[in-house]
Amino acid sequence: MNPMKWYRRFGIAVMTVVGVVVTSHAQDRFDYQVRDDMFRAFGGNEAAFKSAMETIEEKLKVEPDHGEALVWRGAGRTWMAGRAFESGDAAGGRAMVAAGMADMDRALALEPNNIGVLIPRAAVLLAVARSQQDAARKRELAGQAAANFETALTFRKQAFDRLGQHNRGEYLSGLAESWALAGNQETAERYLRRILTELPNSRYAERAAAKLANWEDRGPLNCQTCH
Repeated sequence: MNPMKWYRRFGIAVMTVVGVVVTSHAQDRFDYQVRDDMFRAFGGNEAAFKSAMETIEEKLKVEPDHGEALVWRGAGRTWMAGRAFESGDAAGGRAMVAAGMADMDRALALEPNNIGVLIPRAAVLLAVARSQQDAARKRELAGQAAANFETALTFRKQAFDRLGQHNRGEYLSGLAESWALAGNQETAERYLRRILTELPNSRYAERAAAKLANWEDRGPLNCQTCH
């Protein structure tokens, strides 16, 4: 993992969550309670990070099996791991990564069909995969991210054409990049060509075309209209 690139990549991953996490009852979305603080935290606001993690812990005290709270705690712990690596605390960073992954894995085991769990987990795993130096671990994490994106897309299939450009772009580009990093170029290419067909003249299409022209292009494919 390259800690010097962690913050930007992790921030991109979490921004992905904003546009594509969709539940049937928007008012019940747990991410609404923590995401603004999390975004400020990723910009260096320690008080915001503390507030977000306190909200998560309070939820878990009441509902220890709350999948969305667990997946967001996992995201927060993974962020903390990046800070530990950057400060030179490799052992602490590895321990925090393990804790974050455990939270996200437990969230998935508890709520495997909850988009509010699937997309945050996929987004974080994709960011971690990008930063991995070990090829096998990169493929493993990216494959898990791809599987979560695929499941989420299945649930959105009937309404997919009615989603906005941002939502569709994030789903398709997340899938394309995850499959590419997982070593499945054929499936990645299928999603890249879907982007060209379904999102012409967009930033997503520009990045898809660049990737198809040069598979060594390592630039992120997603989060092209988040900010």
